[in-house]
Amino acid sequence: MRSPELIPPSTPVTSITRSGASNFPRGSDFARASAVEDFALTPAERALFEALNRRGVPFVIIGMAAAVLEGAPIATQDVDVWFERADDERIKLAAADAGGFWISGFGMQPPAFGGDGLRRVDVVLTAHGLDPFAIEYARALQREVDGITLRVLPLHRVIAGKRATNRAKDVAQIPALEATLLARQEPPTSRLRE
Repeated sequence: MRSPELIPPSTPVTSITRSGASNFPRGSDFARASAVEDFALTPAERALFEALNRRGVPFVIIGMAAAVLEGAPIATQDVDVWFERADDERIKLAAADAGGFWISGFGMQPPAFGGDGLRRVDVVLTAHGLDPFAIEYARALQREVDGITLRVLPLHRVIAGKRATNRAKDVAQIPALEATLLARQEPPTSRLRE
């Protein structure tokens, strides 16, 4: 793994810490060395998630953003948001509330958010390896981020999705995710034994 000082400054990533999002300690020296002061949402992203909650739109944060919120010492370039129904009119209204807009999708083009500060929010229509939306929504964890309650896919379910997708980039992330899950399950006192 490359040290933080060797990563080019122009590399776009979303770094998320567990400050207020999770109570799990950082699991590696790299994670401790790459602390960030706060969850890295843009003001527009915060406004969008607030509006979605206010309007009662069911959604779940999945993928690597969910993994980071669950303590994985990794970074991601986007925030994957899974909606129960992409044709829910309240999504369009929430986008407008946040100063953006909703592109409903057409042909091979999936739905998306547009507008300043919303380009990292990716809409997910199909979550491979996961149960139907209603089941995953019910088991999702609630995390408070910047004063906003987000429903987040549990880490073991993120791993299930990565395994099912089976793309090279997903398979490459699985060891770090599994190590995080294992570290969280290990009693703290067992690390002190020889």
